[in-house]
Amino acid sequence: MTVALCCSAPPALAETRPSNIVLIIADDLGVGDVRYLRSGPFATPNLDRLSRESTLFTNAYVTAAVCSPSRAGLHTGRYQARFGHDFNPGSASDQAEMSLPPGVPTIAGRLQRAGYFTGLIGKWHLEGRRAGASPLERGFEYYFGFASGGSYILNPKEGDLLLRTEGEPLERTRSQGFSRMGSPVEIDDYKTDVLNREALSFLARADSEDRPFFLVLAHHAPHVPLEATKAYVDRVAHIADPRKRAYAAMVTALDDSVGAVLRDIDRRGLRDDTLVLFVSDNGCPPYIAEVCSNAPFNGHKRDLGEGGIRTPFLIRWPKGWKAPRTYSQPVISLDLGATILGAAGLEDQVKDFDGVDLRAPVRNPSTPAHDALYWRAGTDFAIRKGDWKLIEVDLPAGGRKTFLFNLRRDPSETRDLAGSNPGKAEELRAQWNRWNAGNTPSRMTGRVTTTRIAGVEVVARY
Repeated sequence: MTVALCCSAPPALAETRPSNIVLIIADDLGVGDVRYLRSGPFATPNLDRLSRESTLFTNAYVTAAVCSPSRAGLHTGRYQARFGHDFNPGSASDQAEMSLPPGVPTIAGRLQRAGYFTGLIGKWHLEGRRAGASPLERGFEYYFGFASGGSYILNPKEGDLLLRTEGEPLERTRSQGFSRMGSPVEIDDYKTDVLNREALSFLARADSEDRPFFLVLAHHAPHVPLEATKAYVDRVAHIADPRKRAYAAMVTALDDSVGAVLRDIDRRGLRDDTLVLFVSDNGCPPYIAEVCSNAPFNGHKRDLGEGGIRTPFLIRWPKGWKAPRTYSQPVISLDLGATILGAAGLEDQVKDFDGVDLRAPVRNPSTPAHDALYWRAGTDFAIRKGDWKLIEVDLPAGGRKTFLFNLRRDPSETRDLAGSNPGKAEELRAQWNRWNAGNTPSRMTGRVTTTRIAGVEVVARY
């Protein structure tokens, strides 16, 4: 399916053309689900290839353990607590507040004003019930995608195979809110494949433009529901469990898309001049914990354990990236925005960013990129400084619980050291409080569940 993209061109860029930029976002992909980080039951050859050509960030985080706030930080380069975007929407009023505040600029908006051809293909999850919240109003010149959620197999053809939790039969579904340039559209294929084709169509149009491009390919995979077509399921037929097989098929489709984008960039002769970044919005969730993996970390999507906020994190930039093979200091998804703007020659626009342009830190791998990293989900919070991480949350029966971990010695967060190191716990709590003093209270109430940290049942807000 070839799609004509029609957009008006902004003013031309300066004589020296900045690099193209492609940001690929997976949805709920655990760090244990990619072969380059951990050997698992299914292959990810295209992510493996990207990892061989990239700098590997082995201590990488996102700013939240759920989709919408994580994307709010990623698209703005600022901690979402700065503008009170702590949660996924949990109520009707939350739905309205899911929109980014009008005064908060986006990475795409900054690049569009600088003359980039900007496009978002896939999931947005930042469009609430307020005017001015669509991607087309937040810096993207072209948009094809959906606000959030929906099925994968849409208007399926004969021979498609659907795998779900209960194994119920295939049902024909509708397009679940797809939009092209603000107008509803129906699609008739597997969602991951549709998004991949749209991304390739965007690259074809971008190649003909006399300006650099910024493409965000925000896949829904491998977020639930567990659905895959026969073509992908057959490729992981060695996996006996049907749910694990469906999940593996979904990651296979995601990996195929990464490969298709990389090959298209190469075929067009754009490899050296294109910055490619890959990240997941958060860890894999507890409700499919038996089929996905955040190993070797504990915790999942929705909680502040390492498994909820760790992410695969790759940067490839042959022209401008003089970096070691790996970088082990802690980094965060906010750094992608600062690095992107640096690659675009817009270093002067990152002064209000919480992220840092990683080009300088990676050349000095012994020097931390950050003094500390911070997380907030309402009254739940965490801070990492050096090897130490503090988490403070509510208990189901009332009261608060503080956890302290040394991540170098205990990356799986099994040994709580708060009782034996009260001074360190208080030091980190005080630093988090100083950081939070300049933030905005959450505009949303979110939802509440329970999880376990170091064997203790605690409340998790998301």
